[in-house]
Amino acid sequence: MMDIPILLLLAALAGAILNVARGYLNTDAEFAPKKFVGAIIAACITAIALVSVFDVSTLGGPVQIIILGLMSGFGSDFALSRLNK
Repeated sequence: MMDIPILLLLAALAGAILNVARGYLNTDAEFAPKKFVGAIIAACITAIALVSVFDVSTLGGPVQIIILGLMSGFGSDFALSRLNK
């Protein structure tokens, strides 16, 4: 099985990427690959910064770790998108 911090990091990155994709699917604007990749990079860097402050020693199991990672990934991209507006 994977180490806990790696699992948390991968889940956070997946959450950030999924939230960026959701944002692009819910708009009527023309798809711009350069903006899409830029948004993914910014969301991933923010997710990594957010995950680095968690104390993962108190978490119960892999399900909690993945849920925490997905929530931090979605939250980081949501915060970035609100700051952008």
